[in-house]
Amino acid sequence: MKKTKLGLLALALVLVLTACGGSGGSKEAPAGASQDPDTLRVAVASDAITLDPEKYNDVYSENVMKQIYNKLMDVDKDGKLVESLAESIDQPDAKTFIVHLKPGVKFHNGDTLKASDVVFSLKRLINSDGYSYIFGKIIPESLKATDDLTLEFKLNQADGSFLAALAHPSAAILSERAVTEAGDGYDKAPVGTGPYKFDSWTKLQEIKLSRFDDYFGDKAKIKNLVLRIIPEANNRVIELESGGVDLAYEVAPKDIQKIEENENLQVFRRLDRSIHFLGLRCDQDGAFANPKAREAMAHAINMEEIVKTVFQGVGKVATGPVNPEFPYSISDKLEARKYDPDLAKKLFAEAGIEPGHTFKLYVNDNQQRQDMAQIIQAQLQDLGYNVEITTLEWGVYMNAVKNKEHDMFIMSWNPSIQDIHYAMFSPFHSKNLGEGPNFMFYQNPEVDKLLSDAIQLDNGPDREQLYQQAQEVVDKDHPWIYIANGEQVLGASKAVKNFDILAGTSQALWTIEK
Repeated sequence: MKKTKLGLLALALVLVLTACGGSGGSKEAPAGASQDPDTLRVAVASDAITLDPEKYNDVYSENVMKQIYNKLMDVDKDGKLVESLAESIDQPDAKTFIVHLKPGVKFHNGDTLKASDVVFSLKRLINSDGYSYIFGKIIPESLKATDDLTLEFKLNQADGSFLAALAHPSAAILSERAVTEAGDGYDKAPVGTGPYKFDSWTKLQEIKLSRFDDYFGDKAKIKNLVLRIIPEANNRVIELESGGVDLAYEVAPKDIQKIEENENLQVFRRLDRSIHFLGLRCDQDGAFANPKAREAMAHAINMEEIVKTVFQGVGKVATGPVNPEFPYSISDKLEARKYDPDLAKKLFAEAGIEPGHTFKLYVNDNQQRQDMAQIIQAQLQDLGYNVEITTLEWGVYMNAVKNKEHDMFIMSWNPSIQDIHYAMFSPFHSKNLGEGPNFMFYQNPEVDKLLSDAIQLDNGPDREQLYQQAQEVVDKDHPWIYIANGEQVLGASKAVKNFDILAGTSQALWTIEK
């Protein structure tokens, strides 16, 4: 019998596909810090879309849910796969999983976690529109609780990434009673087992959480957590400087030096496993249905200029479809696309796109992406082509690209399952057309087969060969114009302590002290 003790597994890599000021409090807090020692105020760039894990597909929702829920497994700050709600998992064979739960875990509504809650949560995912491609591999009739702390299930095929999949945010374990009682309103009344519990949500303004004192792990250091939605990067820094927030996400490159030079503030930085890209809609009705049009765009944009101007030393120029931090990535073997305006115009003409054509470029209300869009617009105008930029709030933006309103879009991908399969599967497999981040509506049967074959293999040379072949095909198809591999940059008051910045876009805020 093969037994996997999750705390002993190392997950090699991770890659994906945001008001009120302080009041009262300690006189000893540094200038610029929030004066309420019992409240951690965090500025995020956009609002969550939903707090129901089965329905989410964005980093802003994920960041909130990380504080509220636990999964069977999680990934620690060093990228290791560790037990969370699972005490251990037995694997008698490659397709069978027997899960033993930690005893005495409480939900925020006071109920004790049981195996039946896990069965309920996984069944929702088996039939999920967004995540059945992961969890639909569970044979439904095999999923059952054998006692209050044990459940088992079988997969319909071997899956070398499935242990990592159980750490995906969508696999958060829910209270069956809470979901049933809340009905369609559950996403506004979430109940988890996490270090913080949900209090209130004022759309586009703030989300309030409070410490869950019955949490089974290390309890949150600060009693209250307020996530303030502040879309403009400059305004997030202003709030940080004035003490309106203690921590600010997505610090713009131009603001890093300002924070570093402020004796009351500090900067947290970490290279992540993301890739920023310009996506080209290449379905039959898309502006880039012709491969030559996509190849033309790869040579029409001076990406080095964009990265130098916009990123200003944050992250690094991307050269391939998978962040080089992932095993089996070929990005370090590829060179950045050569900026060649004459070749671009020739390829555009061969694709039937003449000068004067207007491309519709969609971005969300992220200043970096807006800056990139403006440079792309200017560069294409120099070649005789027009770009119409549409900027939308995140939730509206996601709906727009899902509904094919765009020709091009700017986004990043930092998959929450930390395995190369999902660095490629979500963006490039045809099962995910119109799901983030495959708003290119890209499909290639050869890529589909390579990814479907590779996931059934354990790590090793055979698996590596298939994933590298898939990357080579995608690279030649040009559904993405690579921009940069990202870096997480957060600003904080000097009062903030015990914060370990993670490579992902969501952060563990319950460890923070001030």
